[in-house]
Amino acid sequence: MALDLNAMALYTSVVEHKSFSAAARRLGVPVSTISRKISDLEEALGIRLLQRSTRKLRVTELGQTYYEYCRRGLDEFETGISLINDRQQEVSGTLRISIPPNLSDVLITPLACEFQTIYPKTVVKILVTERYVDLIEEGIDLAFRVGTLQDSSLIARRILTFRHLLVASSQYLEKNGEPEHPSELINHRLITFDGWQGQAIWELHHKNEKQKLVVDSALCINEMAGLQYAAEASQGIANVPAIICADALAKKKLVEVMPDWKFATTSLSVIYPSNRNTSRIVKLFMDFCAQNIEAQVTFSGI
Repeated sequence: MALDLNAMALYTSVVEHKSFSAAARRLGVPVSTISRKISDLEEALGIRLLQRSTRKLRVTELGQTYYEYCRRGLDEFETGISLINDRQQEVSGTLRISIPPNLSDVLITPLACEFQTIYPKTVVKILVTERYVDLIEEGIDLAFRVGTLQDSSLIARRILTFRHLLVASSQYLEKNGEPEHPSELINHRLITFDGWQGQAIWELHHKNEKQKLVVDSALCINEMAGLQYAAEASQGIANVPAIICADALAKKKLVEVMPDWKFATTSLSVIYPSNRNTSRIVKLFMDFCAQNIEAQVTFSGI
């Protein structure tokens, strides 16, 4: 028979109050329930814990030894609950995040640093990786992902909707001219993220017109910060997410090319394993990102 932890707690209370009735009054539990639970506990242990009579209750020698172990165990349990409650109150503990490389420097890491300024007792561990991590297997609390989410077993919360933009330096456009229609892009140096194994595909729309372009890249880089650097260095027109190039646009290091022609919107979401028992630090960080991420992105591109 498995030991009943509730029975152990009831037994401890009976010993400390020196009677079934006093323990029952203190705990708000019927005397008959306490008596039955302790009898079951004695049967499970195979020993007599208490000697009972109509007028007196005596703890056996083994019963006293067992009480001391139970008391220590309950004290540890209560200490653990208190520690958890204190941590939840003061917002401490460790937050483990997975981030795609392109979002680390420009977006999520600055938010994490700001979060720690508000909650200095937190520890934030950031795993920067392109692969789709297994949150449960690798002990990750939450992950940021862009675009369509593939794992339906995870909970997703959309944080931001944004577009990719065509951008270039003003120096490049002054030298090479500024295109007004997607068909004119063929006359320009184009910098792409995709197209590593072949040709990149760009789909743009303006009002009811759509243009699908097969792009021959002059420069292809599988890292968004590199795309932005090349564009700022006047190497051509680049396709960069608005959340990556927002600061460069605000500081006039880049200008948007053909702003009337739009890419489809995409989403930045945070995913996590379950809504049940989600720690306070995880909930607070998700709320913090939802409230502050648009302020971090000074140019939405939508």
